[in-house]
Amino acid sequence: MSLQVHHLCLRGYPVLILVKLFICLFLFSFDTSQARQSLPVMKGEVVPFFGKGEGGKWGLILERNGKFLFANPEPISIEVFVGDKVSGRLRSGYDVLEVVGDGYVGRSLMRYEEARFEVVDHWKVDGGCLKLARKLEVIEGLGVNKLHGFMSGVTLLSHAKASRDSVELFAPGMIYGGTGSLTKAAIGGSDCTDYIRIREDRLPAPMIGGRFGGGMSITVLNTKPDGRTIGMDSKAPKSNVVVSDGLLFGAVGVDFIDGKSSFGYWFPGSEGGITYKGRTYPHGQLKEWSRRYHAVDKGNKQSYEVSFRVSFDENFADYYSNAWRWAWERLKPQVAYHDIDSVRRHVTAVLAEMTWTRKGATGLQMGVSALKKDGKNAWFNSRMGFAGRALEGAGYLLESARREGSQGESKYKVLGESAIRSFLKLGMSPPEGEGISAGGAPFTKKGRVYLRSLTDGHKELLKSVQREKKYGVKRDAWVAWSRSFADWLIPQQSEEGGFPRVWEHKTGKVLDGSPHSSYNVIGFLVLLERLTGEKKYGVAAMRAGDFCWRNSHSRGIFVGGTSDNPDVIDKEAGTISLEAYLALYAHTGDKKWLTRAKVAAHFAETWIYIWDVPMPEDVDDKDLDWKKGVSTVGLQLIATGHSLVDQYMAYDVDEFAELYLKTGDRHYYDVAMILLHNTKSMLAMPGRDYDLRGAGWKQEHYSLAPSRGVGVNRSWVGWVSTSLLNGIIELEELDKELYEKMVRKSAE
Repeated sequence: MSLQVHHLCLRGYPVLILVKLFICLFLFSFDTSQARQSLPVMKGEVVPFFGKGEGGKWGLILERNGKFLFANPEPISIEVFVGDKVSGRLRSGYDVLEVVGDGYVGRSLMRYEEARFEVVDHWKVDGGCLKLARKLEVIEGLGVNKLHGFMSGVTLLSHAKASRDSVELFAPGMIYGGTGSLTKAAIGGSDCTDYIRIREDRLPAPMIGGRFGGGMSITVLNTKPDGRTIGMDSKAPKSNVVVSDGLLFGAVGVDFIDGKSSFGYWFPGSEGGITYKGRTYPHGQLKEWSRRYHAVDKGNKQSYEVSFRVSFDENFADYYSNAWRWAWERLKPQVAYHDIDSVRRHVTAVLAEMTWTRKGATGLQMGVSALKKDGKNAWFNSRMGFAGRALEGAGYLLESARREGSQGESKYKVLGESAIRSFLKLGMSPPEGEGISAGGAPFTKKGRVYLRSLTDGHKELLKSVQREKKYGVKRDAWVAWSRSFADWLIPQQSEEGGFPRVWEHKTGKVLDGSPHSSYNVIGFLVLLERLTGEKKYGVAAMRAGDFCWRNSHSRGIFVGGTSDNPDVIDKEAGTISLEAYLALYAHTGDKKWLTRAKVAAHFAETWIYIWDVPMPEDVDDKDLDWKKGVSTVGLQLIATGHSLVDQYMAYDVDEFAELYLKTGDRHYYDVAMILLHNTKSMLAMPGRDYDLRGAGWKQEHYSLAPSRGVGVNRSWVGWVSTSLLNGIIELEELDKELYEKMVRKSAE
């Protein structure tokens, strides 16, 4: 039967026929009468072994308690592209299998027309997981004068029946669970239910996995990612075909064909059946293939390592958390140390520079070009929360003035207090706006006010009230203003505990009643009870926390953090929930909130890049926003449905540090260190201004997938500076001794 499959592949038969035959091989072809060749037992008592198929070649099987879990009678797959189409799909088991050290080496010689491919696979069990180290060489090339290329891969096929929504998928920052809470055309969405192949540069860790109904899961990880590419690939405006030996990134993925699922790795990284075109958000989702190949030229070689982890986890949240920590341990992300005190001073100076006073009103500018001598994209509206972060910025100007205690910083005090006074003129019952324009008139986005922006602003203002109290300064008017908003908001809490997402300004009419972002209210209401002593605020916060946990958080799914991308799975839903649950734990002492905070943290950290994605070698630095040689460790994806990255989680240093202090789990400390230091890697500092305005300046976002190293625009936005400062300031407030340890380069 194996020979028959090769025969069909060479003639370009439909993939579905090949897969059906492959499934038949999986179920029937292994000759169990022959002595099997077993590897050491994996975690979970999973036994990997080799057996011979009907064609006499060796294939791979994973079993537990005598039952097949996953298998591949033909672990080697090669796709050949000639001219303008895929013209051959080769599969093979091993002609020779021999013991080498603590593992097995399988060898096979495969052919396509006159081309010959020699494959040597070394399998072993490493750390309880199955690892493949593959070396492939083209022994004879294709004698054709037209475009030709090849891609190789390895997969494991599940024994259990599976469809897209019967398996809870995990691709960090891309897919969590089923197709719900993903846009239809997103990678992994409902338009993509057969082939899901993802370029690894699009992922915070080059991995994908799935959890089946009985709790069994499988995860694929490239344990030695390279990631290099060339401009022809990274600048591609849409899906296309690129054949080049300079493509050193792969793709991870899962195919759902004929009721079966197969998880694997392909090199180089062709992507489909959905891909994203670069620099286009949110309309860059394409139901197409973006194919990447190496040339079928004599002497060309491939080399890569892939690990398969099989586990049996209690629930989906446990599964992806454990899989992520496994990836962290294998990839070992390195801290890129920075002078944190210098960062603090220069970023605060930028906040002051971007705080305007016009026609008697003061506010933090929404955004401006971050480039030298470029006044484009100046947005003089000032928004209290979300992207604008005006009230948080005002608070940090005050904090810096108090901290420095010098006349030289008095301008920070004037700017901070003036900005807050300008916002206090906005009516909050119902909200007239969520910001101000030049002159102090209410600012809205199309007449709408958002729960996220409003609660961001009031929460950060109340944090400033607490800081001012340390200096003996009472801010009763600030508290009263926030209280007026809370007293308007709380009656809108549903019986289940949720809050609406969007209202019409001035009237308070609900425009979007979706409750998925109700976690936004928690930190604000907890602070308000602490400052006023009124328990109704804390009660409402706890009801919202219980609602969010029941709604989706207990399943490890966090939705609706960003105002401009409603009700999709995103990073900020996790980070805000983490802060909220920690606030409830501090407020009540009930350990259920600490448990929930850990679940939110585990979700949030899976958005952090823990490997370094190099910039294209043949693209000049002047054409890159993210510069060559600067580690990408610490960047984070933003939301499902696109692949832009930012460093928003600089805000969350103190949350992970707090988890470390409360649990003793060193991993949280390691995450906090990455967020404290690596999030400053593309921040302009003295002696390295890149092409930005100067020290303290930073661009809002970038992309690590095509177009690699380039963002949609080169703007600074208010949250960029306030997130950088929040993680520093609140870490120091959390624990001065821990702060001093973490900012030192000698920190262990």
